[in-house]
Amino acid sequence: MFFQEADSEKKLSNISSRPKQTANNLTDRTNYQEMPQNITENSTQTNISEAYSLSLCEMQQMQRAIEQLKQDLKASESRFRNAIEKNADGMAIVNKFGLVSFVNQSAEALFNCTAEELLGQEFFGGLLVECSACDLEMNADIIPQIGKVATAGIRVVQTEVKVIRKQQENAVVEMRLVETEWEGEMAYLATLRDITDRKRAEEILWLYDRAMAATSTGVTISDATNPEHPIIYCNPAFENMTGYRRPEILGKNCRFLYGSDTDPAAVEIIRQALQTESECKVILKNYRKDGTAFWNCFSISPVRDRTGKLTHFIGVQRDITDRKKAEEALQNSEAQSREQAAKLAAAIDELKATHSQLVQSEKMSSLGLLIAGVAHEINNPVSFIHGNLAHLKNYTRDLFNYLELYQQHYPNPVAEIQQKIEENELDFLVEDFPKIVSSMSVGIERICQIVQSLQNFSRHDDSQMKPVNLHEGIDSTLLILNHRLKGNGEMRPIEIVKKYGNLPPVECFAGPLNQVFMNILSNAIDALGDGNSQRSFQEMRENPSQIKICTEVTENFVEIKIADNGPGITEEVKQRIFDTFFTTKPVGKGTGMGLSISYQIIVERHNGELYCTSELGKGTEFMLKMPIAHSCSYPQ
Repeated sequence: MFFQEADSEKKLSNISSRPKQTANNLTDRTNYQEMPQNITENSTQTNISEAYSLSLCEMQQMQRAIEQLKQDLKASESRFRNAIEKNADGMAIVNKFGLVSFVNQSAEALFNCTAEELLGQEFFGGLLVECSACDLEMNADIIPQIGKVATAGIRVVQTEVKVIRKQQENAVVEMRLVETEWEGEMAYLATLRDITDRKRAEEILWLYDRAMAATSTGVTISDATNPEHPIIYCNPAFENMTGYRRPEILGKNCRFLYGSDTDPAAVEIIRQALQTESECKVILKNYRKDGTAFWNCFSISPVRDRTGKLTHFIGVQRDITDRKKAEEALQNSEAQSREQAAKLAAAIDELKATHSQLVQSEKMSSLGLLIAGVAHEINNPVSFIHGNLAHLKNYTRDLFNYLELYQQHYPNPVAEIQQKIEENELDFLVEDFPKIVSSMSVGIERICQIVQSLQNFSRHDDSQMKPVNLHEGIDSTLLILNHRLKGNGEMRPIEIVKKYGNLPPVECFAGPLNQVFMNILSNAIDALGDGNSQRSFQEMRENPSQIKICTEVTENFVEIKIADNGPGITEEVKQRIFDTFFTTKPVGKGTGMGLSISYQIIVERHNGELYCTSELGKGTEFMLKMPIAHSCSYPQ
């Protein structure tokens, strides 16, 4: 089959027989051809000579053809031997006794021996040994089984053997053995291909497959060259996770696990990753074959060949249903805890607010009782003094009239009386005493006004709403705060500007409403004081501090505006100014309850409105709006 000596000899024998056949033909033609009787003997000799010349020429041509055939045969053998020598597979010719008769260079490299060392060696059992059965037991899904192949007229055997290499580790080779002829005798041509690296790779792949089968994480491989990305491999863990068997999975897209409530955002992330040939990781809700849901932590990774072309996608699935349930339980627990904490915080804030309100109310009540008691105690002696001053004034007038009449009738008193008149400066006493009595009357009237203001401010008959003159409440509050409005050597006094409208009596709780006036006016005085601390005396003189109070009636409501020209407040502070316990004052100088309580008194108890407007550098204004009359009672 591989060496054609027999065919060549046949060709050579065929070619060598041609001259003989040609000569015989010529003889036959000479013997059996009828010659004309008129031909002479000379012409016969001439014909014989010409025939001999022709046969000699043909013989020469045949000799040249034979030489050409020999050269062609030699060249063919050279090419054949060169192909054998250059073949990457090891090739050896073994005679019928099993001894090596020929090896090529690849076989020398395979056995790590020279041709001289190999020739004559026992090939089967000496240089080659059969692999054990366990070496050939590989997974049929990964490694195709090796069998025998029959070719018409020639026996061909293919198997795997181990090559015993000189001073090197034995190699596993794939051997193909065919019958041939060598030097006229039957022989065997063995083709040896080193598959050691392939067998190692197959073993590693087999181990990888076993590892994939042993892992609890689902693994799938999909075909990236197909637009549908069908699954071409899945491990047992994926089958157990989904409830589907491998034949039901292969050829499908992972979308068959989706449900109607699978997160569209997660699906879109997967779609984008497939389009951009990139990695992604999502958590989505999938469904098993029996319809039960499970949470799948799904990630995909692209696989590329050596040229960088995308070939496959590897999908890794982890069932995190238990973790998801634990997280949801924890979230629900945290939500409940936050809700309870919020309720507890609200209850604590409400308790603090209630406590502060109680304390504030108790303080105001105590203050009102104290003021009322003081006013009452002062009122009695003041009334006594005020009532007797009128009599004192009359008595004084009568005494001075009597003295004047005495001086008219006795112009020249005795020396002792004259001396006393000069010592006591009787003329000055007569002139100044009425003035003293008049100033005492003014002072007593002022004390009466103060007492009346204290009584108005300390009203505690708040069991129900009553018509009240709000101007009296504002004036009473200003009277109590008068000591803070006065200036000193460092601060100029605060100017009070009143623009009172014609207010009718307003149904309200007088005591709490006076508390509102007190809180707002106190804050205005504090703001002006803080602003003045940053200004020079000259600046305060040029732009004096001022509190402006305006009242007016708008339809069925009364509006009271209390504005100052202080530094103003920021928008952030303005948003929280009515919050409970919020204060901008230093620790220990404010509770943050004044405006919060004021808001409750105006809005909740009087069904009114309380607003604050402010601009930095231009001051702050509080606007109170309340109904003049109430059709029903409101909470106290």
